[in-house]
Amino acid sequence: MASLSTLWKWFSESVAVIAFAVMFAGFVIGIGGRYVFDAPVSWSNELCAIGYVWVVFWTSDILLKERQHIVFDVIYGWFPPRGRRVLAIFITLSLAIVFLAAIPGTIDYMYFLRTRKTTLLQWPILLVFGSFLIFMIAVAVQALIRLWHLLRSGWQNHI
Repeated sequence: MASLSTLWKWFSESVAVIAFAVMFAGFVIGIGGRYVFDAPVSWSNELCAIGYVWVVFWTSDILLKERQHIVFDVIYGWFPPRGRRVLAIFITLSLAIVFLAAIPGTIDYMYFLRTRKTTLLQWPILLVFGSFLIFMIAVAVQALIRLWHLLRSGWQNHI
């Protein structure tokens, strides 16, 4: 199981690195074309945007765990540990329900977009926004895992 976890982490980080490299390449090509060669490259902005979409949605819940995100927890801090647990269960359950409920609609919309392509590069829209569906599924799965931990003994480590 440890080797599968290591392999998944390596794969996840590799996808994030590739997405960032695509974004950075689009940026450098755009800057170089415009300011060095005085010949703007219109598709570089689209490449940069596609890389950005993948970096944001892929890393948001695949690589970054809940404790690594920036949170606004002023009200949360007012509660004693048991109250935080109840609040965490409510918030996590709400998050899971909302994302699970939104997945069918997202799949339906992506099915609608299956024949569309990007404006300049002519890449399939599903390739561009496929990371969003992966993100939604990952958020729902992580929420259910956290809910499982909050409902068991040792919940103090997960609030």
